[in-house]
Amino acid sequence: MKKIIVAAAIVVVVTGCAGTPSNSYTVDNAAGVSSWELCRNIGYHEFFNRTQKAQQLTHYVLQRGDVDPQACQAAAEEGKKFAEEEYRKTGGY
Repeated sequence: MKKIIVAAAIVVVVTGCAGTPSNSYTVDNAAGVSSWELCRNIGYHEFFNRTQKAQQLTHYVLQRGDVDPQACQAAAEEGKKFAEEEYRKTGGY
């Protein structure tokens, strides 16, 4: 019985997180993450009005120099759209 409860809890957590970013990257945990993924996260932060985190991450990514600023901006827009879709799916939670 205990195993069933634990398994059910794991299923709820995994399915509840499906489609959401596995991590909301910041400058503190960005090492080893592709700049493209970080650019998407910039948009995610912007959607949720985390302006300071978005600015810090933007500076970090542009400092890396491995992505075109315009391409990063386009990826950030995708991240905003993704965040908005997820926000609507969950009813704002």
